[in-house]
Amino acid sequence: MTAQQTFRNTLVVILTLAAAYTVYASIRILIVLLIAIIIASAVRPAVLRLTKLRVPLGLAILLVYLALGITLFVLGVVVLPPAINQLAQYITNNNFLANQIINAQDLLQGTLKTVLGHDVTLLDPAAITQSVSTTIHQIVAAFPTMAGEFGGLLGDFVLVVVIGVYWLTARDQTIDFVLHLFPLGQRGLTGEVIFEIENSLGAYIRGIVFVSSFVGIANFIILSLFQVPNAVTLGFIMGITTMLPIIGGYIGAGAATLLALISSPVNALIAFGSFVAVQQVENHYLTPRVMSRSVGLNPILIIVFLFVGSAIGGVIGALIAVPIAGALNILLRHIVIEPRKAESSPQVIDGGVLLTSKDTREAGKIEVPGAATPHTVQ
Repeated sequence: MTAQQTFRNTLVVILTLAAAYTVYASIRILIVLLIAIIIASAVRPAVLRLTKLRVPLGLAILLVYLALGITLFVLGVVVLPPAINQLAQYITNNNFLANQIINAQDLLQGTLKTVLGHDVTLLDPAAITQSVSTTIHQIVAAFPTMAGEFGGLLGDFVLVVVIGVYWLTARDQTIDFVLHLFPLGQRGLTGEVIFEIENSLGAYIRGIVFVSSFVGIANFIILSLFQVPNAVTLGFIMGITTMLPIIGGYIGAGAATLLALISSPVNALIAFGSFVAVQQVENHYLTPRVMSRSVGLNPILIIVFLFVGSAIGGVIGALIAVPIAGALNILLRHIVIEPRKAESSPQVIDGGVLLTSKDTREAGKIEVPGAATPHTVQ
């Protein structure tokens, strides 16, 4: 290896490592950018409807994002005060929460004794009191960090809105620029892939928001009818966790059931029963219809991408992992899978089968009597 080749290879390695470090260092910005584009793809149909009503594009974008902001604000006003009041009550009085848990455990032990016919011992009340006190002190100590994280999330939200507005404004010019980077013969396929990815992202987000809203509202109504305490918070937990495909609903159901158990085992049973009833409607009617145009991935792959997204970007990373996986699935289908199928599939011409080049190599060429040159068998 010459000195010039060594220098070139070393430079390639250094540039690769520098690019990898740059991506790693800016992962948060990349996640914000992806979220902005995904949300913009989801709200673009609403923007187009307004433009068809002769609303200027800029005003249509601002109206859609303003409606989105008002919806989030109203949701926060409805959900946060009950949860904050309950948390404040627990913080100001450690014994109150511990006594609630101990009372719930006593009721559960009595129920188990009636069903099983013998005493059942679960947790030591003193251990419950100590654990609750330690947990509350840890939460109080983490308040400054949580406040800083909230400020960061607020800044990210503003950045998502700004990037989304710019994306919707310059979308057509950006796609046209990207298409001109490809040869003329590949622009049609490239445009098709871009539009399919955009439609898939938008359909997925709209579908998952609709399903999550239904789950949260339906559970809230059922829990309110049975007068379960903090029905708004419990319904919100079940609804928001549904955004995580496959495993999210069970996480929300477990959390809501445990929170309802603090008030009484009966409320916990009601919360669990509400989750089961709503899940039947979601799994059999809503998800198959609403998500029919969404990402068509194997459930095992979805779980893998959820864990990978969670490891990279936490909860936000897990939320955007599935639509990103759907986009990669579309790319692989158009770039790798379909071309390979077309290459390996025999073509039928005038009733005869024209073998592919691969099949020809495998079958070999056979001499036809009376022919000057060998022909492929048809």
